[in-house]
Amino acid sequence: MKEMLPLNEQDIKKLWKHLLPTILFPFVAAGMFYAFFLVFFKDTGFFQDKIGLYMLVGFSVFFFGVIAYMIWSYVIDLRRGFKYRIEGKITDKELRVHTSTSHSSGGKTGSSSTHSSTTRHYSVEIDGVQYSIEQEHYGKLQVGAAIIIEKAPKSHVTLFLEVGKTDELPPEKSIEADDDKRKFLSSTPRKAYFTQDDFKALKRGFWGKAKFRLIALTVMGLLVVPFLVGKMQINIFFLFPLMLIAIYQFWKFNKEWRLYYRNKQYAYKEGIPAIVQDKSKYNRSNNVKTSGGTIRVKDELYAQLNVGDKIILYKPAKGNQILSITTAAHEEIYVM
Repeated sequence: MKEMLPLNEQDIKKLWKHLLPTILFPFVAAGMFYAFFLVFFKDTGFFQDKIGLYMLVGFSVFFFGVIAYMIWSYVIDLRRGFKYRIEGKITDKELRVHTSTSHSSGGKTGSSSTHSSTTRHYSVEIDGVQYSIEQEHYGKLQVGAAIIIEKAPKSHVTLFLEVGKTDELPPEKSIEADDDKRKFLSSTPRKAYFTQDDFKALKRGFWGKAKFRLIALTVMGLLVVPFLVGKMQINIFFLFPLMLIAIYQFWKFNKEWRLYYRNKQYAYKEGIPAIVQDKSKYNRSNNVKTSGGTIRVKDELYAQLNVGDKIILYKPAKGNQILSITTAAHEEIYVM
């Protein structure tokens, strides 16, 4: 449910609390940039070089344009004088991380630099509709919980947030549900012999990791071997870090191969009872938090799992990697 409400005194204070630092920030940033260029580029002719000057102007326009848009959004919210109140159930949440790298050249100075920046966008889905959320609130949210959130329409600032419990049952029913979950979690792990699908899933899980190890070993070998067979053995000293990486990758590959071979010989899996506690998306991966740990799953399985579901996590005889999951609907879906 979404409704429009007027801003109260506390909301106006919160918007001003965001607006004032945003107004002051460009002046502080301009002073810092000026001091930086005065110290490091005063005698380099940077400002006389057209390329450097164009880069500086372009960056300044972009930077101050973003700040101006932020200031404008806060001013619009204050002038409009209303907010949106959204009430419903959290159906999903997502964290998207984007890293960008830019390269710049100093023109006549001949200097160059590389700059990387990482942005994080947090969002929550309420009854199927996605809303942006600040990082400070994201950790408090749990899929399945009731939520009341008030947001400014233009700046999307969260003015109020209240999160309820995922279990909305009456006290007596809640106690029964908790007892049922405890009995389920304390039940005896189930053992089952491997099927052909289990062997295939186990192989997929091993080769999914082994491919990366083998590629890394091949690249390291192509870099190191020419120095060994040629007359440049002395340069091996400088490649010592690469050799350490190669040794580590070989050790991991050998360890994973031995684990795969042992599980193939034992040929059985153990089902451990677990409860789904939360789930979220991280870039392109789907993470499901259970009482038995956090698992990455495919879209099909992610859509079927809900908070509070009683599931079975099947692991091979050795190791902690999840082989498959039996859902609340008693359907077994492979994770590997």
